[in-house]
Amino acid sequence: MDEAEFQALYGRWQPLAPAQVRDLFAGAPFRWWLAGGWALELGGAAPRRHDDIDVAVAFDDLAPLREWLCDFHLWEAHGGALRPLLPGEELRPEREQLWVRRDASQPWLADVVLTPVRDGRWIFKKDGRITRPLDEALQARDGIPHLRPEIAILHKAHLVREKDEADFASLLPVLDGSGRRWLAEALALYLPGHPWQDRLL
Repeated sequence: MDEAEFQALYGRWQPLAPAQVRDLFAGAPFRWWLAGGWALELGGAAPRRHDDIDVAVAFDDLAPLREWLCDFHLWEAHGGALRPLLPGEELRPEREQLWVRRDASQPWLADVVLTPVRDGRWIFKKDGRITRPLDEALQARDGIPHLRPEIAILHKAHLVREKDEADFASLLPVLDGSGRRWLAEALALYLPGHPWQDRLL
């Protein structure tokens, strides 16, 4: 299914800007932060076009998240398909993404990524050996919390897309020594021999 067919079936995207996400969640009784491309840009990567915006929330905060967004429609996004998460329904197993919009006549606004957090530690969903205290995993810019750039780019390391390579190349000069070391060590665990490792040394 190409992009035009997808939008004809499910609707178009008009993602919120980071400041609009900050305003949407102002006063929320749970922690949230930006991930993905916007986290990289806020962390120093070169600006680029963003097709969506990834907002991360701990899995354990799903209930208060749903209550906070009760005026919006939430849809499970999994395997290239979407399914509405109706009030009173449980999230199906192995689902971790929720697309958000006002209703079917409105565009998609945000992609909420449910994230493993245990005992105050962020856990990398693709390799549970890689963890970090949540307070250390996040930083903020203009009052907008986001993943540290070395963590945000780790999520893209298994992909071979041109935009991810461009993100890494633009991020590399601004990563400090501790960020480089952390990313190199995480890649050695998760994807030994990854080509980014040599460029971090």
